[in-house]
Amino acid sequence: MHLSSSKIESIKNYFKTKPVLKAYLFGSQVRDVANSSSDVDILVDLDYTQKIGLQFIQMKLDLEKLLGSEVDLVSSNGLSKHIKPIVDSEKRLIYEK
Repeated sequence: MHLSSSKIESIKNYFKTKPVLKAYLFGSQVRDVANSSSDVDILVDLDYTQKIGLQFIQMKLDLEKLLGSEVDLVSSNGLSKHIKPIVDSEKRLIYEK
């Protein structure tokens, strides 16, 4: 199972009004091993010229409601140096401002 094109379009439309420069899918949704209980892993490059603060948490909650599943929203600055190479090798760009 992978994320439908309509859900990807919903994510794109959502990020248009947020301080997000780029968004990528990674994890089980990209590797085609996702099932009905899988979360959606989204990596974002944030626009730090805008105020972000608690808006990041709200984005996660909004995306979960929008997609109907749990979302793991991760900032590219928040990635562990140990996990970054793995994420970088499989991430798929789905949005760019």
